[in-house]
Amino acid sequence: MKSSKTYVVGALVLVASQGFAAGFTDTFDSINPGWTTDRTEPAGFTSSFFDGDNRLKIDVNHNSPFDTGGNAFYNTEGRGRDASLTQDWTVAGDVYISEDMLTGANLRRTDLWARDAAAEGSAYYPIIGVIRNDASDPYNYGGNLTTRYRVWDSDAGAWDNLSNTVTGGWHRLSITSHGGDQLTYAIDSVTVLNQTMAGPVNTDLSRVFVQAYNFGGQDYSVYWDNVSAFQAVPEPTSMVALGLGAIALIRKRRKAAK
Repeated sequence: MKSSKTYVVGALVLVASQGFAAGFTDTFDSINPGWTTDRTEPAGFTSSFFDGDNRLKIDVNHNSPFDTGGNAFYNTEGRGRDASLTQDWTVAGDVYISEDMLTGANLRRTDLWARDAAAEGSAYYPIIGVIRNDASDPYNYGGNLTTRYRVWDSDAGAWDNLSNTVTGGWHRLSITSHGGDQLTYAIDSVTVLNQTMAGPVNTDLSRVFVQAYNFGGQDYSVYWDNVSAFQAVPEPTSMVALGLGAIALIRKRRKAAK
């Protein structure tokens, strides 16, 4: 009995490990060369010792190119990394919410992005992040500044502001694509929003991004760690089916050996 249990676990681990082959987990002890500029190169994208460990530090410098008009999208500064995964997948990362992201006359923004495998003109970009600005006047440092989590709605072409309270310290953000047209967003492993995408949708994952934003006028830094892309864990019923399948395979091999 003991050996048969070992075989079942081994079979489950083998299947699970195969699902992670094209993803990645980055602890940012150094900067992997797979991270390449997306939109605009930030003033810094470095491995930096912070809060007891090596982290990703993204620096924004107000002297970088800045536009509040038609090219404001390119005030987005960061890098992306390829991650070729089929449906279902999860993208996740730990973001540090600093004091200057919560109070004062500061404009701040940082996001975790994913991209499906569709052609550029029809690609989906699921995004979850945190921002501090005036929702009605994004570049006004003296306006009604609020700090909030938000999610990008690709179908509507607009941001969904979340009601979750933003607190300081490390928080894990994640995006999971499942079921063909479903996106689940979570903060600290708690689901905060479910989206149903309009079809047709290419549900494979092609790339992951970590971004900040240059509002002009201020320099600041944001920290990330443990950014990962991996095959989503099957639902409990699927895990049971997988286990039963492994048991059946073992029994079949034993029977054939007799």
